[in-house]
Amino acid sequence: MFFYVWKRVRHRIISVVVICFVVYSVNYLLQAHWAHREEYSVPEYDRVFITEETDRETLFLQTGLGEQAVEKLISEEQFELALKLQNAVFEPRDTDCVSLLGWFTREDRREEDERIVLVDLQPGDILLTFSTHSIGWRHGHAGLVLNEYAVLESVSLGERSAIVGVSHWKRYSNFVVLRVKGADEELKKEVVSFGREHLNDISYRLLAGWLGEKAPGVDEAWFGAHCSYLIWYAWNRFGYDLDSDGGRLVTCDDILKSPLVEIVQIYGLNLESKQKKELLQN
Repeated sequence: MFFYVWKRVRHRIISVVVICFVVYSVNYLLQAHWAHREEYSVPEYDRVFITEETDRETLFLQTGLGEQAVEKLISEEQFELALKLQNAVFEPRDTDCVSLLGWFTREDRREEDERIVLVDLQPGDILLTFSTHSIGWRHGHAGLVLNEYAVLESVSLGERSAIVGVSHWKRYSNFVVLRVKGADEELKKEVVSFGREHLNDISYRLLAGWLGEKAPGVDEAWFGAHCSYLIWYAWNRFGYDLDSDGGRLVTCDDILKSPLVEIVQIYGLNLESKQKKELLQN
């Protein structure tokens, strides 16, 4: 009897071990290899000489700077920063895949580079990166810009949202700065103020927006947010629905594809794609 029971238990233990090994191996392959097939993008087109008079589309393709960012550099007589960004855009880079939640969620970061600058951050702007990946899916990470030094983020599963320094965004293998079209300074201040008061120090909710109302009240007991949902919720509160596909799950890609936003700056992502050009021109 003992040997019969032990045989059954042993088979179950072996089955569990094999299943765990397979799951771990598949996740490792997805995270270590599949997720890194598009870790960042270096332009395949030629680098060209640029000046302040260069047309804006060419400047965008060469530096990743949208028209508003270019105009700011020119008005402040800092166009040399665009030249530094051009150097960084065309240079292949080494990155480290670091752990956020073991091998389940990881993030691609690079060494600090003084050429990488965030040119024109304004309150209410949106920071996105597709450096963050889980089980091979580059879902990305998002933050709401409070000012040129601080950003509000729903950081990670198990942590509460927080206001953090903006400098770490320059170390991601890629990032994009978006601005909501048509929002005046007063509205941006209201969005930022709402974020500080109601969306700081709240629980991380991976399924935010999936159950019940998509935008429940902030006083609800189960209220919380993941990173891109936090951005969506803050702007949705003031009449801007940045979820481009209108589904329950709000992703970084949904926000990037929204017709309500425009690119201020982009780094490490494909600058030639039709979608990015449309964002720049709208």
